[in-house]
Amino acid sequence: MTQRTVAKRIYPYLLIGPAVVFVVFVSLYPALYTFYLSVHRTRRGVMEYIGFRNFEIIWESSNFWNSIQLTFIFGFAFLLLVIGLGLALALVFNSRLQGNTLYMTIIFIPWMISEVVAGVMWRWLFLPNLGVLQNLLGPLFASDGGTYMFLSDGTGAMGVVVMATFWRSLAFATLLLLAGLQTIPSELGEAASIDGANRWQAFRRVTWPLLLPTTQVTVVFMSIQAVNAIGMFLSITGGGPGRATEVLSLQMYKEALQFNNWGYAGSLAVVMFFINAALAVIYIRSLQSQNAFD
Repeated sequence: MTQRTVAKRIYPYLLIGPAVVFVVFVSLYPALYTFYLSVHRTRRGVMEYIGFRNFEIIWESSNFWNSIQLTFIFGFAFLLLVIGLGLALALVFNSRLQGNTLYMTIIFIPWMISEVVAGVMWRWLFLPNLGVLQNLLGPLFASDGGTYMFLSDGTGAMGVVVMATFWRSLAFATLLLLAGLQTIPSELGEAASIDGANRWQAFRRVTWPLLLPTTQVTVVFMSIQAVNAIGMFLSITGGGPGRATEVLSLQMYKEALQFNNWGYAGSLAVVMFFINAALAVIYIRSLQSQNAFD
């Protein structure tokens, strides 16, 4: 084998080498180190192996199960809003109304704002006695004729975080669904209308079956975002009042950075890893089914 042949074989690996090193250090190494932390605990500055004890503590912890429940409540409410309204907006934009570009630009403004900045803005909107939305909506939601303090009540605080996350993520969901709609040939809708189908029938019989694979992918994307959501909770409620909005990701953050309980936080991260892995499997299967359909 000549030196030139060896160089040709090595050259492609040299090109992808920096990317591989980057992925290893940014993704693989932190993941493996998290698994390492999950089976250890720190006592007097010394890392001590304890096996699966952290996971046993998690299984027996009421705070963990409360965080899991809150995560799924948040995820369900968020998905219901973002997919429902995102699909409605995608259908409107797909009709190519006059001024679509301006409307889409307005909708994309929240997506361009960082998560923490958006959270701080929404917290200001619901500050007691000062927040614009607090003063506007507080009397409407009060049952005793007074003023309902959203951030002082668990249900209200969760509602604020859901609405803030929905407000920021709507543009992304709309874009994904709009891209799916634009892959559907317009001739199919025209043929359905010629056959006597109204708009609802054309959507249910023609558009929706073709849009379903894209919708599935969008749901999985938004589900992963909901499971890993932390910026809005941290900047709006901090997990409060009490633990009423302490979702799993926020509990992991507090255990690691506030309580320095790195082993327990690592085990929570492992649980989140498997939840995200399950969602990733669903996402890959959705893509496979979409490719098979195509």
